[in-house]
Amino acid sequence: MKLNVFLCASFLLTPNFAASAEAFSALDAWKELDHNLQTHYAYLDDFKGYQQTRQLFENKLNNLDSKQAFIDLSQAYLRHFTDPHLNLGPLNEKDYSVYPTGADMYVEFNDNSALIIDVKRSSDADVKGLKPGDKVTRVDGNTIPEAIQDVMQVPLSQLNKAQKSYALNIALGGKRYQKREIEFQRDTKLVTVELAASYDAINALGNGPKVSYAKIDEFGHIRFNNAMGNTQTVDEFKAALKSLGKVKGYVIDLRNTPSGGNTGVAEPILGHFTAAPSVYQKYRTQTKAVQFNKAELKDAFTKPAKQQIKVPFVVLAGRWTGSIGEGMTIGFDALGADAVIGAPMADLLGGIKRLDLAQSDAWVEVGFERLYHVNGNFREDFEPNIIVAGDMDKYGEDVALETAVSVLHSKTDKQVKK
Repeated sequence: MKLNVFLCASFLLTPNFAASAEAFSALDAWKELDHNLQTHYAYLDDFKGYQQTRQLFENKLNNLDSKQAFIDLSQAYLRHFTDPHLNLGPLNEKDYSVYPTGADMYVEFNDNSALIIDVKRSSDADVKGLKPGDKVTRVDGNTIPEAIQDVMQVPLSQLNKAQKSYALNIALGGKRYQKREIEFQRDTKLVTVELAASYDAINALGNGPKVSYAKIDEFGHIRFNNAMGNTQTVDEFKAALKSLGKVKGYVIDLRNTPSGGNTGVAEPILGHFTAAPSVYQKYRTQTKAVQFNKAELKDAFTKPAKQQIKVPFVVLAGRWTGSIGEGMTIGFDALGADAVIGAPMADLLGGIKRLDLAQSDAWVEVGFERLYHVNGNFREDFEPNIIVAGDMDKYGEDVALETAVSVLHSKTDKQVKK
């Protein structure tokens, strides 16, 4: 009903609509966004170029004459923080897909090209033959510098290497629900492929199992399928344990959890790996009155759950392990995983909340809780104990899974010899 009224008003250009449009104050909208970041965002001090970037975008944002223009440019501003958890909406079909959910490859900026470091297994990028080591040279017809500048809305010279790489990964995810054209170089040959909308593969998971499992040798491999906010995942995990039966060890695979989830799903699963209430991570909460570094450091607990896992287990993590997937990874490490294997994780910073921005009819999601490993280190600083290239190597092999099985063999073979 409200949408129809708005559309009618936009066509008629009634005096009331004109007055509403004139009422928008970019200055007030900027002050509101800036205040919320400074008050609630617990990772603000991590952005070393914050003051310079803030001044640059303050000047840009104050000169806008519509809420939509303010939203669009504010999204570019927040990308400079290189935090996938820091998002502003509402989102429309002209916006970029949210990273890392909308990503099927991971790249790094290298000599005005995008060097592919990792490709997400079973994604369209994988199906169409892209491999680690390939160099992307154009995205939807744009050169790499052009693609970066479109994402960040500043010249390339004003960005550091981390920001350029972050922008590239967003650009390669494409616009929401739109196909992408990727030109890449392998050796001396240029190849152009059309990739499906990056959300297609991740959305298709919703029609399948939340948890997949199989036996590899005498071990159970349990993989989570990006449903860490769905309580059905807990039930399917329990069912997987029962169906696998007696095994000598487990591979817990968190490499496909880019969209995160919540502790209501994570904690019951972690509970299978502890015989007593145990701390699996720590946190500090930033409020209007107290900055995170002055807040009390609190413990997050998991309680024992049946069936209890009493055999060795290893964890797989990587660039599509996000948010609560990262929390579970450090939690498993704290609960005694024999190894965490994989690539660096997605670094979705903190526990988030959504704040309304009344001046621009928008919202912003900010990390207001700083999260810590039980050893006191920041969650985002954690890396796997055994580093491998990623979801696949240049031959398409799953080196991480192979390494996990090898670690379990080493562990269980030693136990047998004893």
